[in-house]
Amino acid sequence: MHIPVRTDIRIQRSAVIASTIAALAALGAVPAHAASTEAATPAGICGSGYTQIDSHAFRNSTTELGRVYLLYNASTKSNCVVTLHSSSTSGYALPTGAWLDVDGDGKEQAKDQGTYSSYAGPVRLAAGSRCVKWGGMIEAGVGTYTYTSPWEHCG
Repeated sequence: MHIPVRTDIRIQRSAVIASTIAALAALGAVPAHAASTEAATPAGICGSGYTQIDSHAFRNSTTELGRVYLLYNASTKSNCVVTLHSSSTSGYALPTGAWLDVDGDGKEQAKDQGTYSSYAGPVRLAAGSRCVKWGGMIEAGVGTYTYTSPWEHCG
């Protein structure tokens, strides 16, 4: 005996949830990038032409909680930093940040820091042949995990 399964209810529920998230994002109630349901990649977040050149993992004693990535676009000579939640923290709204500074450009450090469920960033700056200092953070459980690089990746 074959019992028909109603999939229209599941589809309607998903559509309502997606519409609600999109509406809240438009109102600023949730970050726009938190509304994405697709798996994010550093290159996808930074945009066309960016390739990964470095990363640093945030770990407690047993688990990777997230990872901050540095990417570079050779055609624009720009760097991009993104901090992604790992599978163990994805979906949880946690304080998360990404930052980038260019040596000698006379500007303040650029950063994106807030409470996010998937990633912080992208933070982009043109560096040309100058060194960059980059990093990120994630707060999970009872700890705040932070990384800031030395001045590196010059030119």
